[in-house]
Amino acid sequence: MEVRSLIKLRGSYLIYLPKKVVASYYSDKAVIYWEGDFIGVRQVEPRRAETSHASVLTVVAGFAAGLDELVVPQSREVEKALEKVYAKIEYEGEVVKIRYEDRYVNKNDVIRRMLQTLLYLLEGLAEGTAGRKTVEAADGETDVLRLIINRLCAKWPTPSCAFYIQLARYYERAVDHIRELYLSESQPEMWATLLEAARELAEIHERRTVDHIVKFLTTVASRRFHVMQKAKSEIAMLHAVRVIDYMENSAEVYLDMAIYDLASKKPTLGEAEARIKQQR
Repeated sequence: MEVRSLIKLRGSYLIYLPKKVVASYYSDKAVIYWEGDFIGVRQVEPRRAETSHASVLTVVAGFAAGLDELVVPQSREVEKALEKVYAKIEYEGEVVKIRYEDRYVNKNDVIRRMLQTLLYLLEGLAEGTAGRKTVEAADGETDVLRLIINRLCAKWPTPSCAFYIQLARYYERAVDHIRELYLSESQPEMWATLLEAARELAEIHERRTVDHIVKFLTTVASRRFHVMQKAKSEIAMLHAVRVIDYMENSAEVYLDMAIYDLASKKPTLGEAEARIKQQR
C-alpha cells in the first residue's frame, strides 16, 4: 500500500499505478470499477486455470474463485457440478473447458435473493404448505447464492465484500439448520417466530438504520427463549437456536454496515474544493 498524489488535468484526475503490478498485465487496457469512494483496477484478460483433478469440488471452487474458465480432464463429475454452478462446458479431446457464467453483478441483489428464499421457505413452513422438495430447493438455492457472493468478491473485491461474504454465510447456515429442523419435530409457533425475525431482517436489509438494527438485536434473547420453549426435542431446540443465532449474526453485520455507511458519508473531492473556495 502506498500514498500517491492525484493529478488534476482539465477537470479530470490522474494517478500513477504501481509499475510492478501493471507491467504484469497482458493488455494495455484495464477494467476500472468502483464502489462509494473505492476505486479498483484489474486487467481485462480472462482468468483461466487448468487442473488434473476433475471433481465436483474443483469445478465449484473454480466458480467461487472467480475464474472465467477452468480446464479439467473429461469426467462424469463435471456434469454433476453443473447442477451447483452457472457454467457451460465444451469438450476438446480428452479435456473439458468449463466456461463460467455470471448471472448477478450486484452483491446486494444476491443477498436480497437469499432473504427472499428464506422468507418463502419459512412462510411455507408456517402455513404448512412447504414439503421436503421445497426445503431441499431452498437449501440448494442458498448454497449457489453463497458461491455467487464469493465469486463476485473474488472478481471484483471491494470494501463491502467483508460484509456480504459474512451475510451470505450466515443466511446459508440458517437455511441449513431450518432444513434439519424440518426433519425433526417442530411446532407451528416456532416457524412463526422464525418468520417474524426473518421479515424484520428483510426490512433491515432494505433500510438499514442503527436504531432499527439495535432494536432487533434487543429482541433476540426473547426469541431464542421462545423457540427453546417450543422445541419438542433437544435436537430440534439446537437447530432452532442456531437459526436465531445466525439471524443475530446477520443483524450484527448490518449494524457494521450501517456504521460504515455513516463513516463513508464524507464530502467528495469536488465538494471539498467548492467549500474551500467559498471560505476564501
